[in-house]
Amino acid sequence: MPLPQLLALLNLPAAGALPDDASGGAGSWPAHAQWQRLLADGLFAHPAAQDYWQQRLEEERRLAGQILPQQDALERLRCLTLSPLAGELGCPPAGERLRRHLQEASESDALLESELLLETRLADVFAAALRLAAWRVVDLSLQHWELLSGDGEQDEVLLERFLPAFDAEGGQWSNPVEDYLAHLAGMLGCGCPEQPSDCSGLARIWAGERADAQAREHLLGAWRQGRRRADARTVAGLMNAVLRRLLGGGEGEAPGDLALGRQLLCESFRFAESCAYLQRTLGRLGMADGSIAEIFAVYRSEYRRARAALGRPLAEDGGA
Repeated sequence: MPLPQLLALLNLPAAGALPDDASGGAGSWPAHAQWQRLLADGLFAHPAAQDYWQQRLEEERRLAGQILPQQDALERLRCLTLSPLAGELGCPPAGERLRRHLQEASESDALLESELLLETRLADVFAAALRLAAWRVVDLSLQHWELLSGDGEQDEVLLERFLPAFDAEGGQWSNPVEDYLAHLAGMLGCGCPEQPSDCSGLARIWAGERADAQAREHLLGAWRQGRRRADARTVAGLMNAVLRRLLGGGEGEAPGDLALGRQLLCESFRFAESCAYLQRTLGRLGMADGSIAEIFAVYRSEYRRARAALGRPLAEDGGA
């Protein structure tokens, strides 16, 4: 998929300036060049993670070379849906539904305009975003393995608790942003378990000595309700306030430790906020709750794949 759209889904900063061959010259493929630049700019620290996504990128280039010469639209779709890459990066249940339909389809125009095809494309794009997020979480966590194992979290699927979950009985989705803000408030001892949507205590800590706690509470509410996406600078300000309270002002803490704490908190919040955004977007587009749940289910399997590929399989997969 085009890189800018995927980065927007994950609320990540846009990639830097594209290389010269990404501007549309003969034989160039802008999307490929954008992805190459993102990987080269250090998206992952672990060489195996870098290699894995580089290989997927080359496989996609080869697949495009097989698909583009096909004159028939249905044959192009069949080639795409039958490729191993579709299952590795997309949403397998959605792909299976499309493959079954393609076995019977004969009218390409009707299929190309069908709701099924649109839903499959959306599911694959959003699943790819979640898979990329899983690799980022694993890559970052393994950089700080001692911290992870010291907290007893080495066999957990990190951040899985902040995935949207559908309550079939109540007919409602959980709110990852609300859950994460409640998590922060609980860490600081200012939460209200009976009313997790209450952000007033967290807002006061964020405001500190300033008199804008009400404005901060309004902003937290806008994030929680999905009325506004959180920009990186503002999130960093919130996490700085959280760290100051947790560390008693941060005196005596090494700058590197403070920077690490801020990075981990910011990355975790970005994950929760992005998941909430993905779920709301798919819901507004009319996707069924069960189909949305299938997309979020890829996170756990991809996390396990990443841990194994980077040499630290989970205990359930044979890890130590």
